Amino acid sequence: MTWTSADVLHFGAGKHACPGRFFAACKLKLMFAHLIMNYDMKLAKEGVRPADLWLSILCIPDTSAKVLFRKCRCQPPA
Repeated sequence: MTWTSADVLHFGAGKHACPGRFFAACKLKLMFAHLIMNYDMKLAKEGVRPADLWLSILCIPDTSAKVLFRKCRCQPPA
């Protein structure tokens, strides 16, 4: 997620690569862990995976797909 190359330029490359890329990666991991630990999630059309969108050679998830979130009522681990 944090490595740089000429093929992946999310954070730049070479001498001027973004020094905050490690912080950004840690924040993303923390946010996902919070979602997984505290919310139940499902797609609006349960059991049906939304179709991929193709932009030239890029394949991205369907941006119009609905994801439902519900606060989890589980007890936190002791």
